[in-house]
Amino acid sequence: MTGRWPSSVRRSTALSAALLCAVVFTLGWLGTRELLSAQLSGSAVSATRAQLDGLAETFRAGRPVPPAGDALFEVVDDTGRPVASSENLRRWDPAWTPLPPAPAGAPSDWSVTTKATLRPGDHPQWREYREYTVVGKVIEGGGQRLTLYLFVLPWDTLRTLGTFDDTLAFFVPLAVLITALVAWFAAGRALRPVEAIRRELAEVSGSRLDRRVPVPPSRDEVARLAITTNATLDRLQQAHDQQERFVADASHELRSPLANLRTGLEVALTHADRADWPAVARRSLLDIQRLQRITADLLQLAVDPAELPAPEGIVDLADVVGEQVAERALEPGPAVVSDVDGQAEVVGEPVQLERLLRNLLDNAVRHARSSVTVRLRREAGEAVLEVIDDGPGIPAEDRERVFDRFARLDDARARDAGGTGLGLTLARDIAVRHGGSLRAEDGETGARLVARLPLRGM
Repeated sequence: MTGRWPSSVRRSTALSAALLCAVVFTLGWLGTRELLSAQLSGSAVSATRAQLDGLAETFRAGRPVPPAGDALFEVVDDTGRPVASSENLRRWDPAWTPLPPAPAGAPSDWSVTTKATLRPGDHPQWREYREYTVVGKVIEGGGQRLTLYLFVLPWDTLRTLGTFDDTLAFFVPLAVLITALVAWFAAGRALRPVEAIRRELAEVSGSRLDRRVPVPPSRDEVARLAITTNATLDRLQQAHDQQERFVADASHELRSPLANLRTGLEVALTHADRADWPAVARRSLLDIQRLQRITADLLQLAVDPAELPAPEGIVDLADVVGEQVAERALEPGPAVVSDVDGQAEVVGEPVQLERLLRNLLDNAVRHARSSVTVRLRREAGEAVLEVIDDGPGIPAEDRERVFDRFARLDDARARDAGGTGLGLTLARDIAVRHGGSLRAEDGETGARLVARLPLRGM
């Protein structure tokens, strides 16, 4: 059945509607016919019974008047001998056996409704070869008791049912055809926006992600499908554009240390007898370390946040600040000091939160003139971590751009001392994963980066 059923939605809809209409109308036809047949038969029996009463009165008066036309009747005495019968009865069934008389002792108002079958031997296909309903009653007159039977003729009922069948035999197929056509055109009209969406989607490619499907003016499921499709295409275009920028920036960032490494090695090999190999190794090691940092940062950013487990550990940011500031005290460069206002416990991963602060300090140390300050306090259910340097600062219009991948300001590009361009991006990513935020805010001197993380139990 599956292989024969039309694969087209439009055709299957029209066929389904036609089949459903045919079933419903056929059942309605048969049900209505049975109801009509029962009503007509009941009316015919009632009319025949009234005719039987009139015929019985003529017999009681001693002046029997046989029914006119094709009426079939029979009168039998108590012995079962036919007293009178219609001429057609014997002609339609030569082997007719008289109907039985009323039971002995039956009251004077006795009546009966029974069945009788006429079997014309010479014409077995004749219309009178059928079962008839027969009504009977007892009549008394002339000193004897008789049983009078009158056949209910079905011709009017059959004629009406034939007209009914002929009428519906024309209108039911017509109704099925009209239903199929209406379903065909309605499905085509409903699917027209879907076809337009399909055509537009067929034109979407890696170089044409700016195309959008048309949204029909209706507010039905197709319109919602078009809106969802356009929203999906928007996300795909944004992801594609971001990927292209990321690949271009990554290629640019990786090219510089690779070029330096190759150039240094080629020059040293060209003048191997005069090369200062320890210095060459040290420079090469610095370039390799820079490549490692860039690769590690790229791998960190490539992880889907949805795939990472939720942080479960308890971390005191005061300890993290103390450890990171102590490490910076042993390194040359700007002085790094801290201002911690008590404990600030948050739910998180210690390694990730240490990396957040380390990246902020790396950025601050690279751009500071003489000092970097780390402040930690609690405020409105949050731990507020600030890293402030006395460098050139971040212009207000660039305070969001500095968190983009490989984004560096002009001054930073001129003065950078080995940054990967991913530190602040990673720091914000870690803060967001821990339910917090990281922003560049106004500062008295230099840049002021503020991370906010929810305190434990908040």
